[in-house]
Amino acid sequence: MEVVVVAAIAVITTLVATLIQKKITDVDLVKSLKSEIKKINKEMKETKQDTQKLNKLISKNFEIQKKMMGQTIKPIMISSVLTLTVFFMISVFFKGAVLSLPISLPFIGNKLNWFWIFILSSTISSLIFRKVFNIEF
Repeated sequence: MEVVVVAAIAVITTLVATLIQKKITDVDLVKSLKSEIKKINKEMKETKQDTQKLNKLISKNFEIQKKMMGQTIKPIMISSVLTLTVFFMISVFFKGAVLSLPISLPFIGNKLNWFWIFILSSTISSLIFRKVFNIEF
């Protein structure tokens, strides 16, 4: 029963983090900034000889990456506070949660403690939620 509760908490935490990301991040802006960065990188490869133009492109690339970082870091910071709080609570209340697997996983073994249950549940649900809510950069 503890295993199911830990997995459910992980899925709910991931859902909330995904919704925070969707609400705060301007996905269209991030996509356009990525597209600009690709164009600049292509230009930089073509103009290796002209150092003055290359320096301007590097500076422009840096400014665009700063904008993109500003868009992506806000939801990460908010979600991190939520996730770390939940992580602490799970470590206190569900430290005995263990899932026995029929096969042994590399580096993990055949018994998953609360940490691995949380990580696997979060990873799988994150992939699903990102597709459902169309959060692709």
